[in-house]
Amino acid sequence: MARTKDFVSIRLDEELKAELVQAAELEHRSLSNFSRLLLEFAWSQYLKAGSMRDLLLPDRHGVNRSV
Repeated sequence: MARTKDFVSIRLDEELKAELVQAAELEHRSLSNFSRLLLEFAWSQYLKAGSMRDLLLPDRHGVNRSV
């Protein structure tokens, strides 16, 4: 099966973009590749959490992740 790539466009403020560019450079990756890895990781975390609320507020269920 042939794999195709598509583009996703998002708006970022200059400060966040600069931070992402710097992180990508530290990892010796292109901004595109670095962003894709972050997005894939975030997506898997979202799927595990089940909702944006549970992803962003994991302590709602009494789980203490600082231990």
